[in-house]
Amino acid sequence: MLHHAFWTERRFTGLLLMLGCLLYVAAGACMPRDVHGTILVLLPDRAALLLIAAQPTLTQLCFGLFISGSIVTPLGLALLTRLLWDAGDRTWSSLGLIAALFGAVLWVIYLGVSLGSGLRAAQDTVRTGVVPGYYAAVGTTIQPLFITYTLLTFAALLAYGGAILTTRVLSQWVGWVTLAYTLLNLASAGFAGGNAAPIVHYVMPLVMGILLLRRAPRNRSQREEASPAPTPSAVPGGEY
Repeated sequence: MLHHAFWTERRFTGLLLMLGCLLYVAAGACMPRDVHGTILVLLPDRAALLLIAAQPTLTQLCFGLFISGSIVTPLGLALLTRLLWDAGDRTWSSLGLIAALFGAVLWVIYLGVSLGSGLRAAQDTVRTGVVPGYYAAVGTTIQPLFITYTLLTFAALLAYGGAILTTRVLSQWVGWVTLAYTLLNLASAGFAGGNAAPIVHYVMPLVMGILLLRRAPRNRSQREEASPAPTPSAVPGGEY
């Protein structure tokens, strides 16, 4: 019996895609909350800044996990692109990776600026009692980064959905579900002015990651090569 190593490139790709989503889930779980349980991003500016001032370490941990997920997922997509290349697709997967990388860079910049501005504004709010004017100005300035990141990430998922449909790396239904899911969320983001909860970008990579951890199905030629050769039957009266 042939021994197959568990940590194949396929499974390592799946692990990274899963890890990227799980980091986002962990970030959401540890996001600061007020006494009523309302998370930081849903609070008015003044209440949010006072909460940041009260829990600066937890705020930095939350943003750190968001940034980590934004780095790990593109690494997983890069390995997925390699698998898709080997399977015969170089166009859609390459376009998807380029869009995902540019989107991730913009998102990391957005998160870094938001964190730095929030920590400073939180200190000023505690000291003066009012929200500093630059806080809203910074938010308005970097908002296009978030919208562009959203559009690029949706475009990346659409491209990967197309790549999956043209290869046998994953089942065809994964490609169709990826396209339908992405188009639905893209339409929803359009009605919301280009805004979408970042976690929606990581659901399909999570699904892909789970499926990649499973052993890849072998094609007919591989099954024929793996099957033992038939043992010739003994001829009556012959020598053994």
